[in-house]
Amino acid sequence: MDILHSIAHLQREIGDERFNALISSNNTEAVRQFAQGLIEKALPKEMIVGGRAYEILGFLREGEKSIVGHTMVERAKEMNANLGEDDGQHLLNHQGGIPVALRGKAVFVFPGWRHPDDPESACCVCWDGGRWVRLWGWLDDGYWGGCDRLLRRK
Repeated sequence: MDILHSIAHLQREIGDERFNALISSNNTEAVRQFAQGLIEKALPKEMIVGGRAYEILGFLREGEKSIVGHTMVERAKEMNANLGEDDGQHLLNHQGGIPVALRGKAVFVFPGWRHPDDPESACCVCWDGGRWVRLWGWLDDGYWGGCDRLLRRK
């Protein structure tokens, strides 16, 4: 029910004409990009977890929605953000220090931490309802992007 109240509040605040333009199916992509921009601006760009300071980085370039994992790994290397198991496990061990605002909004990718039985899978740390968990993502997949983030030690 909260979402309905929020929608009604938004309609009152911006007026019927703007609200109707906003929800028009003709504007779906523009609204998606605008909303993504708002989310990006609201999320932390840095964090200190267990005494380690990290910058939180995106890896997509203008106009990209997702990329293949191997391209993401190359960009991580270029950005000095190719972190591995040491940092990934550190994040999991000290997850109480990860800002609450990032829950469900960021997936931390550790391109240097590969699955022991499948080097084509990289580690991801994501929010799963009540805690941050480790998952594995296939690098040949072309769906790296969206809320995926790299970390660079400061």
